[in-house]
Amino acid sequence: MNLDLSAVRAKLARSQEHAQAINNEISAWVDRKPYGLTHHVNSDSTRYSLVLRENEAAPFQRWTLMLADCLNNLRSALDYLVYAVAVSESHSDPPPKWDKLMFPITDCRVKFDNAVRRGRLGEISEPVRTVIETLQPYHRPHPKLPPLLGILRDLNDSDKHRLLNLAYGAIAQGALRLEGTHPLDGRSFEPVLNMGQIKDGAEVAAMVCDRPTPNMQWGKIEIAIIVVVRHRKRDPSGPDFTGHTEVSALLDLLSDEARSIIHSFVK
Repeated sequence: MNLDLSAVRAKLARSQEHAQAINNEISAWVDRKPYGLTHHVNSDSTRYSLVLRENEAAPFQRWTLMLADCLNNLRSALDYLVYAVAVSESHSDPPPKWDKLMFPITDCRVKFDNAVRRGRLGEISEPVRTVIETLQPYHRPHPKLPPLLGILRDLNDSDKHRLLNLAYGAIAQGALRLEGTHPLDGRSFEPVLNMGQIKDGAEVAAMVCDRPTPNMQWGKIEIAIIVVVRHRKRDPSGPDFTGHTEVSALLDLLSDEARSIIHSFVK
């Protein structure tokens, strides 16, 4: 198939510009050391907490708008791909039913067939429709996240109605431990890391003891605060953190997925 993918590549390139801009701004924000961790002990010395103190608020609204532009260009690149296929097969521009064309992103075969009946693939040939069906999210699971195309669709659709949800998240880089002298009586110390969204003044991590243990101090602490975007969980019954991914990492994954799908049509 002789496809003109110049517009598709332009959309991909524009998406990459936005992704790089987000990455640059977040990296510069982190370099300015925009947050600190303060220590807190509860009244009976059973919970030693690390609490986030914000020195420079992240410009979430600005980054959200940049993220939305990035996602919109990725989504458009897939729609442009379908348009290019329709032009190639029909030898006309615009092709038949051009105003209904789009790359369907569906969660099951029934929904895919419904999208086809609504004209989303216009008069594209059956062999190409079959290829597009094999590229649907339900054929392309991810080991840790929901299907990537599904995430792209959901975030892009959400942005049409409201700002996407960016927030702080936390990553522990190494062990959390307390130091000090305490009775060797089998008492238990359990580390707790906040894996959900974090706000200024929120507990980031804690060490919890099963009985009062005063006069303990934190040892070496390595916790990074990251910027995450909320999305659908892979397993709705799983823990909350499965619905958050670091922004730059997610954009890399979504970009790679879109490029992989487009590459399927380049022979």
